[in-house]
Amino acid sequence: MRLNIVNADVVLPEGIIKNSCVAIEDGIISKIGGNASRGAALDANGAYLLPGMIDIHSDHVEQIIEPRAGSVMDIPFALREQEKQLVNNGITTMYHSLAMWKPAIRAMRRKAAREEDFLEQIIRAVINTKNSPCLITHMLHIRLDITNFEAIPRLRDMIVGGNVSLLSFMDHTPGQGQYRDLEPFKAAIKANNPELSDAEIEERLEQRMQVEKIPMETLVDISKLAQSKGISIASHDDDSVAKVNFAKNTLNASISEFPVEIGTARHAKKVGMKTLGGAPNVLLGKSHSGNMSATEGVLDKSISMLCSDYYPSSMLEAVFSLHRKSQIPLHECVNLVTSEPAKAVGIWETAGSVEEGKRADLLLVDASGGHPAITTVITEGSVTSTLNYSKKRNI
Repeated sequence: MRLNIVNADVVLPEGIIKNSCVAIEDGIISKIGGNASRGAALDANGAYLLPGMIDIHSDHVEQIIEPRAGSVMDIPFALREQEKQLVNNGITTMYHSLAMWKPAIRAMRRKAAREEDFLEQIIRAVINTKNSPCLITHMLHIRLDITNFEAIPRLRDMIVGGNVSLLSFMDHTPGQGQYRDLEPFKAAIKANNPELSDAEIEERLEQRMQVEKIPMETLVDISKLAQSKGISIASHDDDSVAKVNFAKNTLNASISEFPVEIGTARHAKKVGMKTLGGAPNVLLGKSHSGNMSATEGVLDKSISMLCSDYYPSSMLEAVFSLHRKSQIPLHECVNLVTSEPAKAVGIWETAGSVEEGKRADLLLVDASGGHPAITTVITEGSVTSTLNYSKKRNI
């Protein structure tokens, strides 16, 4: 199958080619620029042509499975419904970030999607997409809570079986990382357990701070096993230079997810790690948990990538918001959600940029109205979705 996209402003990693043509053949970008080759033509009408976005950290699937507390949807159905949203948000490769938690360390209500049985069902549903018709590419990002000893055998099996595409190590015990400030953690316990007295909350907090953690030797062994299978390693909520150094030098992590303050992010970049911030943080102007500003990190160049975290609609809007408000060149903003994540997770050879020889996962984006509007999504060279934005109708 051949397709020519004409009259497009093509966004490349190093800049933008105005009013150009991109030719696609058999799902692969075959030519950029010049005259259209034979085949069907799609007129971009001056829209931007972007690579499909690569979201390497999102737990949005949990919201789709359990949209309201206690209302749990059929998981394969929920995954199919979610990808309709994802493709129309311009996300063509999704790394579903599934957490292997230990219940004892959390203050929040336990989500159904994080129960062991449900987690296993989600994992199987994502794996099964490899052999099913899909709108986007689904990957597994497994997040290991380093107090969850029970998860280790299952994680090893998944790694050996080739089912994990990204592995992160996270520590959500209070007193460090995201929960270095104990007051919000105690407030969360109280909100979810209003019957507890202040003394009981303090007792529960102390218990959670003393939870045993997986030995360093075991974490190193898991990391080495994952890397032997070509899986990138990430650390989570780094809050100090020492923690970054441990992740980099001991676990051989190449990604620092959500560094909690800018000095830590700068150090992670200095030692050669990719640094990940949240697109919702960009739109909100701050972290929802009081951590560093993603916008500040992007401007400082201490944040090198963005993800949707929990809100898929945020990625494209964050790209254009950064360009519009901070005067960062558009192609550099686009790189935050395309080429940089692709490099971080090892798929750069086939995805993440508009480049000859790469998979044709592409977006046409009209930004003439001030906010980006996706008009066409192409995955593997075929038009997957079109959205027709018409003038306001009077009723």
